[in-house]
Amino acid sequence: MDRYSQHYNRLVELIYQIPLSLNGWKNFGDHLNQILDSSLVHLLAMDFKRQALSYSYAVSIMPEALIASTEVHYLHYPVEADPRWTSFLAPERKGWYQCHHHLSDDYVAHSDLFQHVFLPIQVRYTSAHELILDEKICVLWGISTSLERQPLTEDELAFLDRLLVHLKRVVTIQRHIFEFSSKAIMGYALIDKLAQPIMLLNLTGEVSHCNLAMQQLLSQMKTIKIEKNYLKLPEPYQEKFSESLKYIEFSHKYQQLLPEQKLENGCIKIINQENDILYIFVSALLSEQEIRAFGIRPQVMLTFYSSKQSVTIDFHLLYAAFNLTPAESRITLDLLDGLAPKQIAQKNLVQVDTIRKHIRSIYKKTATNRQADLVKLLLNMPRYY
Repeated sequence: MDRYSQHYNRLVELIYQIPLSLNGWKNFGDHLNQILDSSLVHLLAMDFKRQALSYSYAVSIMPEALIASTEVHYLHYPVEADPRWTSFLAPERKGWYQCHHHLSDDYVAHSDLFQHVFLPIQVRYTSAHELILDEKICVLWGISTSLERQPLTEDELAFLDRLLVHLKRVVTIQRHIFEFSSKAIMGYALIDKLAQPIMLLNLTGEVSHCNLAMQQLLSQMKTIKIEKNYLKLPEPYQEKFSESLKYIEFSHKYQQLLPEQKLENGCIKIINQENDILYIFVSALLSEQEIRAFGIRPQVMLTFYSSKQSVTIDFHLLYAAFNLTPAESRITLDLLDGLAPKQIAQKNLVQVDTIRKHIRSIYKKTATNRQADLVKLLLNMPRYY
């Protein structure tokens, strides 16, 4: 008996609980991560008809807020930026796909996607297997490990093969949840996991979705409201917001605003009669992946921040306010905690020169020059610029 077989019965039991519990997939993923010392267990679906990611559920050893923010950031990249999809969907592939057979260490070292998105959440190696794969949809099961952990071994994959038949049964029964649906949009599910208040609108200003934190903020603040499904701000802020939407629509129509560009004046600062400040960060969802993940039309994501009513600074807020990558956001929060570059490097198991390179980028994006200035900025977060 191999060292994993003792866990087989418990894992099978957890698999068949997935359809019966809201936490079913999380319970299974947490248990598998612990057994394999893996970083991430991922259930991901692609709808071939729409060529869109239609479902994503990740269970990680990292904080859920970081994973959700990272997934939103991942959608910013075009599909072709992730070469793992091409290899995984190749007709000649059989059995497990393992990314290290296709992506060299040199490729990873020069990949913006790996350096800024995957490696910061301890994802270097990925092993994936289809659970459903036909002309309409692909549902894959992926297990990712860190650089230190190294890829899954043949013995580990053989053990996972024994679980595949059970997972395929469960996923087949629930096939409808993996297909693209106006009632179950992947992007909505992702922002529902984020702690910051977030609102999605189409380019006409019509509200399409609010996460729970946004719903709570609307109930607490009289400054903003939704009327006939349209966001209403006090003047002159409403006019400025309307102009921003027109600019985004015009720029997208004539392809003058690239997905990776940061909007100029992408922050609206509202001061009410009590001198309370509400910041609204405006992000255009213009990449093909973002459009498909959040519906079928370009949308705008509004991230709200009020020091009196919002939660503390997190990964998504740093991305919305300063366009920091997940890696930069994680280092920024460590700097806010008072850690020195060498301590951050030791904590994240990377070279100190790598941390210093990220810090230089952080200073540039936040218009600061040293750690003390950055901390002061964050303690008064956010600055209107």
